[in-house]
Amino acid sequence: MSATAEPDFSDLVEGLISPIPLNRLMLSSLNVRQTERAADVDSLAEDIAARGLKQNLVVVPAHFTSGEALPEQMNGEPLASGGKNVWEGRFEVIAGGRRFQAMQLLVQQERLSPTYPVPCMIEFRDEAAETSLSENLHRVAMNPADEFEAYRVIVDRATKQGLDPDPVAYCAKRFGVTVKHVNGRLRLATLAQEILDALRANEIGVDSAKAYAGTEDHALQLKVFAGQKKSTWKPHDAQQVRQALRGETLPLSNALVKFVGLDAYLAAGGRTEVEMFMGTEGEERLVDVKLVKKLAATKADELVAPAAKKDGFASGVLAAGVGKYNATWPKEPKEMERIPSWGDQPTKAQKKKCIGVYAIDDEGKGLEHIGTFRPIEKKAAPAPRRDWAAEHAAEQRKELIETRAGRMALPPFAGTPLEGRAFWPNSEWHSGIEPDDTDDNFKFVVVHVRVPVAEIESNLAEAERLVDEEQAAAQEQGA
Repeated sequence: MSATAEPDFSDLVEGLISPIPLNRLMLSSLNVRQTERAADVDSLAEDIAARGLKQNLVVVPAHFTSGEALPEQMNGEPLASGGKNVWEGRFEVIAGGRRFQAMQLLVQQERLSPTYPVPCMIEFRDEAAETSLSENLHRVAMNPADEFEAYRVIVDRATKQGLDPDPVAYCAKRFGVTVKHVNGRLRLATLAQEILDALRANEIGVDSAKAYAGTEDHALQLKVFAGQKKSTWKPHDAQQVRQALRGETLPLSNALVKFVGLDAYLAAGGRTEVEMFMGTEGEERLVDVKLVKKLAATKADELVAPAAKKDGFASGVLAAGVGKYNATWPKEPKEMERIPSWGDQPTKAQKKKCIGVYAIDDEGKGLEHIGTFRPIEKKAAPAPRRDWAAEHAAEQRKELIETRAGRMALPPFAGTPLEGRAFWPNSEWHSGIEPDDTDDNFKFVVVHVRVPVAEIESNLAEAERLVDEEQAAAQEQGA
């Protein structure tokens, strides 16, 4: 962009578009946009640098009550000054403030002349507020779907025309955005048509569209989209969509993927894609989950029999899924029961009649034993119910008869010193019949002899003498 000579400002007419040098313009407080006045100025500057200013500014003659002059425009005079050198021949921008600030940024970067002629329409000051409000009020934002498609068209054109070795980087530079931003828009432009149509019809928002664009697989997008349409709670919610998509793809870190191997998966026709808008930008994921599971089952089946033989089982079976706590066991064979790996394990001999259950381990390195199917032990027929009361009565009767018979075997007490002094024991816990441990042919029949206490006490001295003699003799014999 080259500078031209300053125009004769006396010839400028309200309502006509005329070129005014950039350094003769300043922001105006008459502009109704007071919020985010400098929003995204950097990218707008890049756009102007690439394509020039495509839309004129609207200005009014500058006045110290509303003009926001730059320091170099003030010539050291105070802001409220009405000096001729400060305000004469200058104009306030009341519409197009962001474009004006973008061109100022290009001047600072020495990419645009300070005297660049800016096409401006001059308005009367008393119409400034209405003009500014009209420009901001009647804007209609571009539908996001149209924006995505526009990026795709521009990149395709740059590719076909060979405008740059890297068409995406070329597009990013032309519009003052990042390469990541352009790649994201290109991914969104390739959404399934039904989802793009829903975005155009405002049935879903941009966040939902980004969630669906997390995968490039149209079939998967539409599968989740159909499920969300039936949802009665926050349909097409971005988080819900991402969770549904994640359940239909697998990351490289998944145990099944590690077990199968990426090369084997690709060789079998499997597809991968780079993740977008899912919080882990650039992560590669496997799209054909069914193929991964099929390849994993085929590889694992070949390892089950050798593992079962090594562990001493009669045979082995494979559980679906990964890990001892998450894998799904197959149905128990007939007349066998399930024993987890943390339960009571069969002995080495018992294993020969058992089936080992295996699953792919949590790290995807191989198989792990997660449990056993063992034969169900046949239970013996239940014993007949016992009549405990009858048995107790019979036992008591037997003891009573035996006690009576034992007492009948004793000689009578009549006519002996025991007459009137011997009595049978009267106790529920003592029958009075005891075995003779020295001879099985004899038993002791207990008899209680009633003795006066005085007789016992009169014998204490003699009893003590006898005990002492016996203990002394025992000690002498032991020595």
